[in-house]
Amino acid sequence: MKKRINLALAAFLLGGIATTLPILGKIIVFTGIALLLFVSYDEFSYIHDHKQTAGGAE
Repeated sequence: MKKRINLALAAFLLGGIATTLPILGKIIVFTGIALLLFVSYDEFSYIHDHKQTAGGAE
């Protein structure tokens, strides 16, 4: 996974910048960040699992 991007997203979530946004802005930003983190983890997990089982007998 892209650790630098994930750390930047986590820092934003924990930072004080989010407190200045209105409620709708927070919902949009946090939903986008959660979706991005889920998709990147899903891709990482798929690649990791695929490499363990691909290419022959276990």
